[in-house]
This record gives sequence, structure tokens and C-alpha cells, in this order.
Amino acid sequence: MKYLNKYRIRRMVLYFCVIAIIFTIILINIPWEDHLAWQLDYDRKRIDVKTIEPNVIEITLSELNEENGYTVNQSLMLINTDYKLDERFEAEIGEYKDTGILMNRCMLESYALLSEAVTSNTADNLYVTSTLRTRNEQETLYKDDPETATLPDASEHQSGLAADVYAKNFAGEAFLKSNAGQFVNTHCHEYGFIIRYPHYGKGETKIRFEPWHIRYVGMPHSDIIYNNKLTLEEYIFSLEENRFYEVGGYIITRQKPENNMIKIPLNCKNYVISNDNTGCYIVTAEII
Repeated sequence: MKYLNKYRIRRMVLYFCVIAIIFTIILINIPWEDHLAWQLDYDRKRIDVKTIEPNVIEITLSELNEENGYTVNQSLMLINTDYKLDERFEAEIGEYKDTGILMNRCMLESYALLSEAVTSNTADNLYVTSTLRTRNEQETLYKDDPETATLPDASEHQSGLAADVYAKNFAGEAFLKSNAGQFVNTHCHEYGFIIRYPHYGKGETKIRFEPWHIRYVGMPHSDIIYNNKLTLEEYIFSLEENRFYEVGGYIITRQKPENNMIKIPLNCKNYVISNDNTGCYIVTAEII
């Protein structure tokens, strides 16, 4: 009986040792940045989006302009290998604070707020390595490193909507080890940005986790994408065509124009309309 107990104990010890070895091997093979990103996921709180039927008016696309109270920008364009930029595409570009750094105009103010928040909350400064790229620059990058760089016309950098950011001594994958990197990865959604290629999204984006690559989409889209753990691809196609949604004081609708017209919700303010690069327009408006 004593021998049997010893045998069982030895077998159990061996069993737990094998389990420990397997678990260690799994941990070793998980990229550390993915592991750290999982640890930073604790503050996500799912946001419910409900379908509504608001009062609407139909207007022509030509009426979508600032004179009529509508802001038209490029903030919600889906850009990837399936939805490439048209060869006639022109990014709406502005200069960031006289720095020579060019970004899409719609993100200038929000990036300034994000940068200020990083400094205020972490004492680190946020720097930019890359924002706008021409098609020729993207083509050169792709030829030099096709495993890392994406195809010309499939890069968000050609739209100026994306920025590769870093903190002093922490660039690339190491960005997530910095206080600034962790703040950006958990709070950039509060300023209209998302981590475009999240650690959970490679199946959808076909691109590995890039904690340094932020993308402007605006509010409340960034909040929904972050808290519901979506990729931009998943979010865009979760918005069924011609339906209206209410979330957090906003109305959102994604529509394919019919006879060059789309429906706009009434009793709202601060209308923002963006072509989503899939043949539809996304309308975002604050409820009055």
C-alpha cells in the first residue's frame, strides 16, 4: 500500500511536471507583445448598439457640404488588399502644428489631444515615424520588404489616416513596453483612434499585431471598435446597409446611394459623412 501511494505520488509529480513544461513552451512561443496586450484588455466594456427608425430626409450627394451643415471627410475609409484606394484618390492633407508632419485633416485636432494626453498621463512624449506616404513611397517599401509592407494602394498611410508612433527609446514592438505605448493602446479610442491591427485581429486584417500603428476613425466608432474588440473590417460590415443605429448619443447609418441620394436623420447636429471605400457612405450625427 505504501509502495502504491509512492507510485501514485511520483506519477502525479511527473504529470504536473509535464503539464508545466508544456505550459512554459506555449508561453515562450506566444509573442510577448501579444501577452502584454491581453493583460491590457481589462478595461473593455461592451457597447450595445441598437437599431432605430428615425425621421429622415433624402438629399443628393452634391448637397453634402459645409454650407448645408455637413462635414465630409475620409475618416471611415476601409483600406486593405480587398478594398484598395482608387488610382484617382487624393488624401485630404494638412500639416500638424507647423512640424512638417502631414496628416489627413480630419485627424489633426484629435491627434493633438491624444499627444497632450500622453504627456499629461505618462510624462512621455509621443513621436511620429510615419504618416502620409505617396504611392511611389509605398511601392518602394513593398519591393524592399514585401513581408512587412503592404501593397501599394492597400496602405492606410497613403490616406494620411494612419500614424506610426513611438516614445523615446521605445519604437516598433517595444512601444508597448513604454508608459506611452500602454496609454495609447488602452486610451487612444477616447480620442477617435484605434489600434488598426490588434493582437486579436490577424484573421481579419491579415496583418500581425502592430501596437504602434494608430488609425483615425472618429467618435463614437473608435469607442465601439475598442470596447467590442472588433477590427475595422468587422465593424464596417457589422453596419447593415440602409439601417440606422443609436449608440451613446449618436446616430450611425451606412448607406449605398440610390439615384445619387442618401437618407439623413433629422433632429441631429454635427453631421459627419465619410465614403467607406466599399461603395457606401457612413453618416454619423449627434442627437440633439
